[in-house]
Amino acid sequence: MPVHVVPDVTPYKKRKVRILNGAHTGFVLGGYLAGYNIVRDCMNDDAIRTYMNKMLYDEVIPTLPLDKQDLKDFAAAVQDRFNNPFVNHELLSISLNSTSKWKARNMPSFIEYINNEKKLPVCLTMSLAFYIAFYSSNIQELNDKGLLCKRPNGDVYTISDDRWALEFFNSHKADSADKLVNAVLSNTQMWDQDLTKISGFEDAVLKDLKLIREQGALAAFKACI
Repeated sequence: MPVHVVPDVTPYKKRKVRILNGAHTGFVLGGYLAGYNIVRDCMNDDAIRTYMNKMLYDEVIPTLPLDKQDLKDFAAAVQDRFNNPFVNHELLSISLNSTSKWKARNMPSFIEYINNEKKLPVCLTMSLAFYIAFYSSNIQELNDKGLLCKRPNGDVYTISDDRWALEFFNSHKADSADKLVNAVLSNTQMWDQDLTKISGFEDAVLKDLKLIREQGALAAFKACI
């Protein structure tokens, strides 16, 4: 990537957080539920790779205040980085603290897209459904190490996050899908606002969560593209 000498790095920091970090948070939780363990394997799946690129090019890049070709070049470089054959970047390690990560990396793009386009971004909406699905997948127990869940193939995995977030999901493990979605979106400790106030968002996330649970995460990725 070229080196830029600029008086203000803020737009470039935002570019990195929204595109590179936002891409990670946008697909890794769904990718793990789909049966993958490392980033590169997700990039070798046509549905996940296409979903990621649609999220970046159609929903994230339009919200950023930099030259659009520069942003597209950066996004292309991100895909190359994720596909590095020498790096086995584990999805579970990226999943650490996903509550605050979605809020910092994905929610700003989500809000700005709605403000600009007056409609919900399909992939960013699905990314929150992936978050809810990952944090509520057949919860086993909450212990000192974290929240133990089970993905569809039977693997037990441990979610690491702020204790209050883990306790929240553990306390809602018996909820129906609609009650869980409402509880998550209306949790102002998570998002600093009540996301159920966004028109159509609660219904869209509920629909996406049901798709993930009933047909699998891979079907959910495909539904977005």
